[in-house]
Amino acid sequence: MNYTDISREILEQVGGEQNVKSLIHCMTRLRFVLKDESIVNDSKVEKINGVIGTNRQSGQYQIIIGNNVVPVYNAINSIAKFNDNSTQDKENLKGKKQNPVSIIIEFISACMSPLFPALIGAGLLKVLLLVLGPSVFNIISSTNDTYIVLNALGDATFYFLPILVAVTASQRLKTNPYLAVSVVSMLIYPDLITLLGGNSPTHLFGFIPIVHASYASSLVPALLAVLLLKYIEIGVDKLTPEWAKNFLKPFLILLITGIITLVALAPLGSIIGVGVMGILDAIYNFAPWLAMGVFAAAMPFIVMTGMHWAFVPLTLLALGSGGVGYDLMLLPAMLASNLGQAGATFGVAFKTKNKDMRGMAFPAAISALLAGVTEPALYGVTLKLKKPLYAACISSGIAGIVAGLFTLKAFAFATPSLLSILQFISPKGTQNFVIACAVGAISFIGSLVLSYIVTDGDESDQNLNNLIEDHFTVYNPIKGSSIDLSEVDDATFSSGVLGEGYAINPEIGIVKAPFTGTVEVFLDSNHALGLVSNDGINVLIHVGLDTVNLGGKYFYPKVKQGDKVVMGQTILEFDLDSLVKEGYQVTTPIVITNSNEYSQIIIETLGKKDYLEQMIAVK
Repeated sequence: MNYTDISREILEQVGGEQNVKSLIHCMTRLRFVLKDESIVNDSKVEKINGVIGTNRQSGQYQIIIGNNVVPVYNAINSIAKFNDNSTQDKENLKGKKQNPVSIIIEFISACMSPLFPALIGAGLLKVLLLVLGPSVFNIISSTNDTYIVLNALGDATFYFLPILVAVTASQRLKTNPYLAVSVVSMLIYPDLITLLGGNSPTHLFGFIPIVHASYASSLVPALLAVLLLKYIEIGVDKLTPEWAKNFLKPFLILLITGIITLVALAPLGSIIGVGVMGILDAIYNFAPWLAMGVFAAAMPFIVMTGMHWAFVPLTLLALGSGGVGYDLMLLPAMLASNLGQAGATFGVAFKTKNKDMRGMAFPAAISALLAGVTEPALYGVTLKLKKPLYAACISSGIAGIVAGLFTLKAFAFATPSLLSILQFISPKGTQNFVIACAVGAISFIGSLVLSYIVTDGDESDQNLNNLIEDHFTVYNPIKGSSIDLSEVDDATFSSGVLGEGYAINPEIGIVKAPFTGTVEVFLDSNHALGLVSNDGINVLIHVGLDTVNLGGKYFYPKVKQGDKVVMGQTILEFDLDSLVKEGYQVTTPIVITNSNEYSQIIIETLGKKDYLEQMIAVK
């Protein structure tokens, strides 16, 4: 089957790229939203090789492909460019205020999610080398060919992290990925690293100063660069004439974005880091325990922004022959933070019932614990779920206070972890090492316990708060206490034969539309209705059990079959007290009746729910 040929024929028959508002797909169907659906001839579409059938529903022109829908969808997107965001997504987002911190965290998580396999694999490679290398069993030396190759394989993912992030961020922001990679690659270009690592001042064009900093493994500079590129690209596109776009547009985008990134955006972490270092140093001179507590608690965010590089030169200087021979701040704080990340991630792994999250959490926790490689734990688990991150910060902050009170010292430069904790052995006795073990234990155990407590066992992939763009959401239509569908006292619903969903024990006799769409079915008994969203999600709302026997008594519909509804509109009222007095169970199942059309259905954490809380996401 030639997917490219099929995609070209489909595009031609639906009126071409210019007639397509958006395109998504489910398990078996391409779902087009067309500007003019009337120009499409169903019989011609159905004659295309590989097309099983067509369907027109809820503003969508659906082409049924079957098991090959994904490669056909990918082929269409490779030859055409149009917006794949659903109308429902846009409607749902209108007027909604989001916490800026949540927006930032969700953006970072979305950019990092595709990189998790590489981060975990590289992290475990570092663990393997730590065990086999000189730090533990000394089976292979650091100069051994095998060690060098495996070390390069393990280090490459983290060293070139800015480039990997440039790819995912450009995809997320829908900007040119090749220009994004070109700009970000500059930050870790060998000659530039050498230039910015020297002692002589560096100037661009002879008068614009450039801050000396290292951007290898840094996340935030890459994200800022791609974000800037998106808007530079829009601006340059408007300013350049049509005849010059092919050569002048990429030149200007690269030049402007590269200069601003290097001079202004990328150094932000280092500049702030120097300021933070000065503040912490002042606090340390006044109250070492307080400085270490704050430093250890904030370490995940410091590493994320690359600010920790500002501390590295002073740490190396202190450990060197011209220094005091030990480090009092960076390495002790990182010990508390790294083991805190490990503990928090283990807490999630032990508590969560989500298989995908558990599969991510265990190897990420091992990587952080044994090798001090916290990126998989931070970006894949704790930052994503937020509460475990807070647990890690609290516990590592407490451990940092202990480190400050007992003046914990590191005598060798290595990424602090369980296996490298030997760096805290003092030539003057065992007391310092015992303190290091206590600091690590406090942070690890405290984070694990606290994370286990705050993590919801049913926590899905950041519940429904970090929905990626190809998810569509069903909002809660009835205020009350939500329960698992399996708990409904009716085998028709509890068995799942009608589809996946949940049920509500209502507090108020009012049903609101869970999305914008159409009333597809409204039974004469008025106790149950079927809705279909603008994205094609079919939802059954069945108020009570066996309430069909009432013949419509106590039910007061506010809409009728065929009506268009908007999310939050009251569609049905019922007399809750009378139903209870009549002896009817008022448990109300809410079911996705076309569940088999979706590759993933995520149910929000159950419990007490208000109207229009996010409850179900389908992909």
